[in-house]
Amino acid sequence: MRAVNVSVNSPMAVKLSIRISFGALLALYLGTGIAALSAGGYFTHTEENSRRSIIVTKNVIVLLFVAGAYIILNAIVGVIAGLSPLSRKRWLQAYVWLIGITIIVETVAGIWLWLRTLNIGDLYGHNWRHLWSDNFKRSFQDSGQCCGYLGPLDGPVMSSPSCQLQADLLFGCMTSVQKYAQSYLTYIYSGVFVFVFMSLGAMVSGMVLLIIRNDEERWRWARANAIFRSMEKSAPGSPITEKYRTASPDQSP
Repeated sequence: MRAVNVSVNSPMAVKLSIRISFGALLALYLGTGIAALSAGGYFTHTEENSRRSIIVTKNVIVLLFVAGAYIILNAIVGVIAGLSPLSRKRWLQAYVWLIGITIIVETVAGIWLWLRTLNIGDLYGHNWRHLWSDNFKRSFQDSGQCCGYLGPLDGPVMSSPSCQLQADLLFGCMTSVQKYAQSYLTYIYSGVFVFVFMSLGAMVSGMVLLIIRNDEERWRWARANAIFRSMEKSAPGSPITEKYRTASPDQSP
């Protein structure tokens, strides 16, 4: 349903400050999508044997690209809606609902990452013994001057110089792995929750704009109906009053 166009300015009209706030929060939301795509592109160039690859896997990189593209498309919907909120109600509604989906997904991802930090010891112990290549394990052994996960008998890479020390000087790499994973995961889930708050701000601004444009639309319809009733009294059955009658929201599709 199109909004009625009346010549007198509505007291419920969308204020400039509301539009600026909507645009600023929309820009921040768009920035999260660009950041996700940029992070995906950056991690794509990660060396195969880099320790970072044990945290940011190929699946994570794919999710970053998908999330970034989704957020950018969602922001484009918001831009289209924001240019003319009075006549693009459905675009504005879609923008708000799509951000809601983003917030749910980001919140679940942040909680999941946080829970992983609580189980780092068991998780990466299994990965060390069964999943990681010798190159990964050796990078931890060389940087941490350790051998194996719990000790030199727990999945060591004997070619590493750190495993050539005397047996009583050897210790496992569990602490080194946990510190590395903890620091990376903390940065990641903290960033995700920052994105959640930015998305929430954009959603709230979209909801406020939607409420205000609905109020303005109702005011315009009320004014149009008042004009119609006054014209109907003065000239019942005229073509002009019939035009207003057919444009009434009660009879429009």
